[in-house]
Amino acid sequence: MICPQCKARLRTITYEGIEVETCDACGGEWLDADELGKIVRLREVRFSQRECRAMAAVQPLRGVKIEEKDRDLVCPKCGATTDAIHYGGDSGIMLDRCTGCRGVWLEAGELEKVQLLVEGWEDGLPDDLEQFGAKLHQVAAEWDRKDDVEVSRLPLVGRFINALVNKVLDLTT
Repeated sequence: MICPQCKARLRTITYEGIEVETCDACGGEWLDADELGKIVRLREVRFSQRECRAMAAVQPLRGVKIEEKDRDLVCPKCGATTDAIHYGGDSGIMLDRCTGCRGVWLEAGELEKVQLLVEGWEDGLPDDLEQFGAKLHQVAAEWDRKDDVEVSRLPLVGRFINALVNKVLDLTT
């Protein structure tokens, strides 16, 4: 495969048990469609808690037009073009994803940034749940009540019918 960024030859390496293609010239890395998800779930490379928190605390990328970052690179796997995407919506990490095979091109250091970001999110989750969990449950319960429908007002059977209808509706949403 040829590097979509600098046109050097890519070589296959094993990164956290996953075979990825890397460019020795520019440091970029090519991952097939499902490989990025596998790598961030494995967590074989451990970053310090300070590194994870620092990356997770990076200010979201706002006001950058995706069109300005879209380079339309040629996919080294299938030859289609790539589209720029914000990893995680607004993380500040811009990746290039193939429109054909859905593989991802990461510039030098971006794979580690993605891992740091995900680990920071995961490591901060227990604290966030402790702080906001009760409020989230309260909001979810309020939404459930607002979604409930009343089908029958019969004294005894009505409650049963309403509960049954709402259970069915909950299963379909």
